[in-house]
Amino acid sequence: MSTDEPEVTTVTSKGQITIPSRLRKQFGLEKGTKLMVVPTEYGLVLKKLELPSVQEFQQRVEERSDELDLSIGEIDQLVHDARAEE
Repeated sequence: MSTDEPEVTTVTSKGQITIPSRLRKQFGLEKGTKLMVVPTEYGLVLKKLELPSVQEFQQRVEERSDELDLSIGEIDQLVHDARAEE
């Protein structure tokens, strides 16, 4: 089967689908991989989310801390509050 041939899967009663193993391997989808579901005029598109590690996130925050003028404690609280809203 060529890499651009479509695969067929079924939606379960819980709204779940199984991504065929060939495609999971091709796109590096492992247990716990986060996917974004994007509705388009043609249907749904799945997009793999590349989330930074905790260390990468902390480094990004530290690099921008001068711009934001927030303490690490204040940033931690903002992250905590954002997660609570989800």
